[in-house]
Amino acid sequence: MIIDFTRIIESQHDLDRDIFLKHNTNYSDTFVERKLALLVELGELANEVRSFKYWSLKNKSADEVIIEEYADGLHFISGFCVQYSVQAIFSLKDDLVVIQDKHMINKKFNKLFKMISDLKGNKDKKNIKLISAIYKKYVALGINLGFNIEQIKEAYFTKHEVNIKRQENKY
Repeated sequence: MIIDFTRIIESQHDLDRDIFLKHNTNYSDTFVERKLALLVELGELANEVRSFKYWSLKNKSADEVIIEEYADGLHFISGFCVQYSVQAIFSLKDDLVVIQDKHMINKKFNKLFKMISDLKGNKDKKNIKLISAIYKKYVALGINLGFNIEQIKEAYFTKHEVNIKRQENKY
C-alpha cells in the first residue's frame, strides 16, 4: 500500500518553524534534545502498550491513550523527516496486520529504539535512509498495534492542534 503523509510533514514543518522562531533555535541545535524526546515518547508508548511487562497481569491502556502516545512520537519523527528532507510518500507491505504476540511487538519496539539511537545529526545519505526506515517502521508499528492509516493521521492532527494551542499558551 502507498502511504502519503505529505500533509503531516508540511504541518510539522510549520509547527517546528514557529517553535524555533519563538525559541531562537533550529533543527541542528536541537538534534540531541529531539532525539531524546523521541526515545522518551517511544518509551511512553511502550509503557501504555504494556507488552514488555511480563510481571503484570494488567491489560494494555485504552486505545485512545495508546494512539495519543503514538501521535507524540509521530510528531518528532516527522520533524526529523523535515530536517533531512525525507519524502512523506512511501510504500508498506500490504500484509501488515495487528500483532497479538507480545514478544513480536517487543522486538519491533527494540528495533525502533536501536534505529533511533543510531540516528546522527548530520544530513548525509546514511541518516536520510535511516530516518526514512524509522518512519516506515513506526507507521507499521501503528498498524501492528491495531490502528489504520486514517486513525494514525487523525491522531496526529488532533495532537497537532493541541501542540499549536500549547505554543500559543506559552507551554
